[in-house]
Amino acid sequence: MPLRMFKIQEEELAQYIKDISSGNRTALLQFYRDYGRLLLAMILSTVKSRESAEEVLQDVLMAIVSHKQDVPIDNARGWLFKVIQNLSKKKAKEDYQMQTEILSENEDIPSGEDISANIENAVEQIEAFECLDQVERRCVMMCVFGQMKLPQVAEFLGIPYKKVCNKYAYAVRKLRKYYEERGKQHD
Repeated sequence: MPLRMFKIQEEELAQYIKDISSGNRTALLQFYRDYGRLLLAMILSTVKSRESAEEVLQDVLMAIVSHKQDVPIDNARGWLFKVIQNLSKKKAKEDYQMQTEILSENEDIPSGEDISANIENAVEQIEAFECLDQVERRCVMMCVFGQMKLPQVAEFLGIPYKKVCNKYAYAVRKLRKYYEERGKQHD
C-alpha cells in the first residue's frame, strides 16, 4: 500500500517523530490512535498475519521512539515508509523461515489432496476478487483483513464516506453472487 495514501501532512509527521523521539508519550499515544490502523493496513500488504503485522507495528513505533533527535529527517513520510518497508520485509522473511522449519520438522506432511484443495481455494478467492473493481477490492481488504471501519476506510482512501459504503455494499453483493453461482455449478 503506497505511502501517498497515508493521509498525513509532512510537517505533522515530522513533528510527531520529533515529539515522540524526545520522549513525549502523549504524542506517541495520539499518533497510534490516529494512524495505527492505517500503518497496520500498510504492513498487512507485506506480512500475511495480523499477529505479525502487530509485531511490525510495535517495531515501527519503537523505531520512531528510538530515533536520534540530532539526526535530521529531510522527508519524514519517506523515512517512515522505508522503516515500515524494511521491518515488514524482515518479518515476512522470518515468518517464511519459521514456517519452512516447522514444515520440515513436521511429520504430518500434507497430502497431495490437501495441497490441491488449498490451491483450489486460493484460486477461487482470487477469481472472486477479480469480479470487483479496485476501490471495491480495497474496501473489502481494509474492512475484512485490516479490520477498519468504513469511516476510516473513507478517510484513508480519500473518498467520500457514502461512496465507500456503496462500494463496500456492491462488493459484498458481487462476492455473494459469485459464491452462490459457484455453488450451483458444483451441485
